[in-house]
Amino acid sequence: MYDDHTQTTSMEDSSSLKNFSAGKIFIKKWIRKIISGFKDGFSLEPAYEGVKFRGTRKKPFSLRIATFLNFLNYPLFWSGILLFLWLSADYFLGYALPADLYHIIQAQSKPLVALLGPAAVGYWTNWLAIKMLFHPRRNNAVWWGLIHARREDLIESISEGILSSLISPEIVHDYLHEQGVLKELSKSLSRSVEGVIQEEEFREELRLLLFNLLNNIVNNRKTRELVDQFVSKTIQDWTGQSLSEKMMEWTKQIWGAVVRKQVIEFLPDLPKAIDFVFPHVEVMLQSLPVKIEEEGRAMEPLVARAITDGLRSLNLKEVIRGQLGKMDAADLEKLLTSNISGELVFIQTSGGIFGFLVGLAILFPSFRLLFVAGGLLVGGIYRLSVEK
Repeated sequence: MYDDHTQTTSMEDSSSLKNFSAGKIFIKKWIRKIISGFKDGFSLEPAYEGVKFRGTRKKPFSLRIATFLNFLNYPLFWSGILLFLWLSADYFLGYALPADLYHIIQAQSKPLVALLGPAAVGYWTNWLAIKMLFHPRRNNAVWWGLIHARREDLIESISEGILSSLISPEIVHDYLHEQGVLKELSKSLSRSVEGVIQEEEFREELRLLLFNLLNNIVNNRKTRELVDQFVSKTIQDWTGQSLSEKMMEWTKQIWGAVVRKQVIEFLPDLPKAIDFVFPHVEVMLQSLPVKIEEEGRAMEPLVARAITDGLRSLNLKEVIRGQLGKMDAADLEKLLTSNISGELVFIQTSGGIFGFLVGLAILFPSFRLLFVAGGLLVGGIYRLSVEK
């Protein structure tokens, strides 16, 4: 008898494990389907309406001009080196060459030096100034790159700027409210759930799962014992006031055993009621998407407030400071210059170009009026074309 009881218990446990496993498979499968549909349906395109992204708009004229002028970077670089070598050689040529030959060479070289000198000075001073912003990267007794010397101030400024301008709790709260992110989330989730509910496979698997779950419960020995105990206690506690109720109370020892037996015998047939109940379950499921959307609208202020409070508790400024503090000097320099490398080159080339124009103005006085007129013309065009 002990072996039979153990075997029955083992079979019931095995059945429970199978139903549990089937339930896990069902939940994983359809939750994954809901998430997939949610991802495919979720969109925030209205939030970015009118925003022009990189690559979808025409490049501004100033950037096109800067890109073109940056091709002069290497010519200006090497012209400065050649000018330095020539000026060094010119000093020794004054002693090594006959005076007449040296004067002829000077007559030819002076105009070039007058033009290239200011260009080289303008280019190389800007080049050196940019380099001195970032180099040397380590502290020393001579010079420390200004950016790295102010590393802590920069990290503080960057972290404060990111927090106050991009991801502050207030900005996130306003964004969620104004752009209707949570509303769109609830709509997308509602559409995804509705799509799953409409699938015949889902409804059939749910019906089978409920049937097996109920069947496992009612045919479990512990369930029968609990039901029997409940019915027995109910019968034993039965009391009545009317004559018929009094007669039932007096005879409960007779009819009680029959009722207990009928209830226990009825339990195995209970899962069959799923076929009757399931249409009502389907009606409830059909109303679920609407309820999700309605609850989403009602919960929007609460969720936004919860996200805001959560961001405040994270102390984002210290998180950002910590991440920036982990970066070494080279990584920090790359972070600051990766998107403006072309602009830094333009600073160098523009110094050389303006220096060359200065050289022209010194060598050829007639160009001075032309440069002034050109400057006034450019200023006038700017005034007329600037966006208000």
